[in-house]
Amino acid sequence: MSMRKKEYFKIMPGAPADVTFSIKRRASFSEVDVMGIVWYGRYAIYFEEAQRELGSRCGLSYQDFFKANLRAPMVEFHIDYLKPIFLDEEFTVKASLVYSEGAKLTTEYEIIKNDGSIATRAFTVQMFIDSLTNEPCIISPDMLENLRKRWLKGEFACLK
Repeated sequence: MSMRKKEYFKIMPGAPADVTFSIKRRASFSEVDVMGIVWYGRYAIYFEEAQRELGSRCGLSYQDFFKANLRAPMVEFHIDYLKPIFLDEEFTVKASLVYSEGAKLTTEYEIIKNDGSIATRAFTVQMFIDSLTNEPCIISPDMLENLRKRWLKGEFACLK
C-alpha cells in the first residue's frame, strides 16, 4: 500500500507504492537564461530524461512502445515552479509513476535541490493510442496490464 503524500493524483485504496526513479543533473550554460537561472522550458526535458530512465527499467521504453504498436501522447502537463535552479547547480530529478487502473500513465515529478528543498513539482498524463490505426485505447493495452501485474507483485520496489 502506498505511503506517499498526496500531490496531484488521488491514491487509490490498496494501490501499490509509486514506481520511482531519480537521476542527478547539473545545470549547464546552454540551459540557463542571461540571469543564470534555468530557463523554464528546460524543465520538461529534465522530466522526460527521468521518465525515460524509469520507463526503461519497468517495461515502458520507447522500444517497448514500438514493439507493442502503441504510442502514448501527453494529454496533460502541469508544472509548479517553487525555487529557481542556477547555472552549475546540481540537483535531482525524480519521476514517479502513480498507479491507475485507467488506460493511461500518470506520472509525478520533483526537482530536488542539494539542500533537500523542492525546486519544482509537476505531473503528466499520457493516453494510449494504437500506432497502426491512431485510435485511442479505451481499455488498457497488454503492455500496461503486464506492467500492473509486475507492479502488484512488488517487482519495482528496488528502483530508486
